[in-house]
Amino acid sequence: MQIKIAENQSEFFQIVRIRAEVFVREQNVDTIIEMDEKDDTAIHVLATLNQKPAGCLRILVHDDKVVIGRVAVLKPFRRNHIGKALMSFAETLPIVKEKGKIEVHAQLTARDFYLNCGFHEISDIYEEANIQHVSMEKIIQ
Repeated sequence: MQIKIAENQSEFFQIVRIRAEVFVREQNVDTIIEMDEKDDTAIHVLATLNQKPAGCLRILVHDDKVVIGRVAVLKPFRRNHIGKALMSFAETLPIVKEKGKIEVHAQLTARDFYLNCGFHEISDIYEEANIQHVSMEKIIQ
């Protein structure tokens, strides 16, 4: 498995394809919601397995924290710990360490995944893109 920050248009397009498959096709999220203006300034991370695009996430940098979102792993690659590896990679990035706090807007179906990654809930349940979510955070030492 290789995990890296996307550095070129080809890698970004691989990420777009992963997100389209997971969010738009599997979860019926509207493309207009899925791809937004935040993508222009986000840090995009790509995971490959056997040199094939497998998963991704994006990092948004705010004044006091980073927000990790759009965490997606393609169906054939699930159960290979790619999501956990993506989150661990993100925690090692200098900007993430500098901010010291990560927030995620977790789909309820992924709440246990984030709990296992060391996050705790900081909000009530709310709806985003017609999917129930809960905000969670993790302090990075």
